[in-house]
Amino acid sequence: MILLVQNNTEYENDLRAMISAFFPVEKIRSATPAEVSEFSRTMFGEFTFVFTALFDESSTRLRIEEKGYVKYSAYAYGNFRDRKRYRNRLKKASYRLLSEYTGRELPWGSLTGMRPTKIATKGIEKDKTRSDIIDYYQVTYDTSLEKSELATDVAFLEKDIISSVDPVTDYCLYVGIPFCPTRCLYCSFAAYPIMEYESKVGAYIDALRKELPFISYLNRDRHLVAVYIGGGTPTSLSAADLAKVMECVKDSFDLSYLREYTVEAGRPDSITKEKLEVMKRFGCTRISINPQTMNERTLRTIGRAHTPSDVKRAMNDARKLGFKNINMDIIAGLPNEEVEDMDYTLDEIERLAPESLTVHSLAIKRAANLNQEYVFYKSKINHNTDKMISIATKKAREMGMNPYYLYRQKNIAGNLENTGYAKKGYECIYNVLIMEEKLDTFAAGAGSVTRLLSLENGEVVRVDRVENVKNVDEYINRLDEMLERKQMGVDNRLSFK
Repeated sequence: MILLVQNNTEYENDLRAMISAFFPVEKIRSATPAEVSEFSRTMFGEFTFVFTALFDESSTRLRIEEKGYVKYSAYAYGNFRDRKRYRNRLKKASYRLLSEYTGRELPWGSLTGMRPTKIATKGIEKDKTRSDIIDYYQVTYDTSLEKSELATDVAFLEKDIISSVDPVTDYCLYVGIPFCPTRCLYCSFAAYPIMEYESKVGAYIDALRKELPFISYLNRDRHLVAVYIGGGTPTSLSAADLAKVMECVKDSFDLSYLREYTVEAGRPDSITKEKLEVMKRFGCTRISINPQTMNERTLRTIGRAHTPSDVKRAMNDARKLGFKNINMDIIAGLPNEEVEDMDYTLDEIERLAPESLTVHSLAIKRAANLNQEYVFYKSKINHNTDKMISIATKKAREMGMNPYYLYRQKNIAGNLENTGYAKKGYECIYNVLIMEEKLDTFAAGAGSVTRLLSLENGEVVRVDRVENVKNVDEYINRLDEMLERKQMGVDNRLSFK
């Protein structure tokens, strides 16, 4: 456990995020100097270290202590009450202090948060050059050249996709299928084992058959440009049940403006020719087949039932049926994997020649089994994840792909990122629009989240989240409440013009 001591909590979230970037699994306890003065000496032995931030209006003193001895200290100069100017100074000073303490430099430096491209996007809007934006990342956040270039290049590519839609007339649709064959070691999603919930599938689809037409009604004068059926694992449904869901989408919405229709097929062992035929019949244009790794030993460790042969078989079946836009997901940093294992996975994927590749960094999420059993897996996780990511970046470019989509999750070791790479013209429109929050996304199903934009003079000034309950039974039984939430969300947005 780490103790965070502050005389003011204005920047607590920022300091916690910075500490967690270096120590993603460690719990952090907060205390004031007065509270610390009452701690017993033995209590300090319970903490890995103590991080102290003492604020005043001219500077902030930062220090790291172990067992009562100051190891490192630093100052962040400026008035902490001027949050706009001071925040980055504090984060950068904290980053450098933690870097000195650990002997590690993080590729993103002091930059935290889910959307690293947000800074580059703002720079582009101000007509900054590529080199100016890259310099800004490096100077302001100590971001590495590689990551600065990555975020900037992604933002420039996203610009073309974002400018091709109209936030007033266009919207996206997400349909959540919260069922999976089994639960993966690293998963924290609200996903339910299909074998245990098979008797609820019919009622769940019936609920979708009510929610989807209602969403269509709310958007009756608008254009649906992208559909994404995700989960969970949509292909954990039978071919007949998957057809019912996709038929409801077809019957409920005007698809004449649709630019992209994705089904996250996901686990190769759940993909059959019959299900692929259903997807093709109802207009799916993009699928995702996700090996995560092509090393069979690792697949067993993380709780996946498929084999590398299943991946190849699913890809072959999809190609024979005419799917020309296939994505594959992999994860860097899985237990027992070394850099050589990532090399092997990437070589195998190159032979399969997908149109896009999404490279995730392993995130140790609070609700995942990996976190609950972290003491057992800690020694099995290679913390050289950034090298794996760099290898994947190089391989993606060799495959003719460019980065187009970038985001981060909490508790990724090293504060790393998840990146989507795609061949030109095969970028996932939905991924860009939902991550950059440039278009309404209406979501149906248990655990799904609708995101509604409030606009002023065409600019997004607020994004409201309208959440469906996560529990499948609750979703089915409280569907009317879910519909009311959406209606209220639409009615209560600040403006829409």
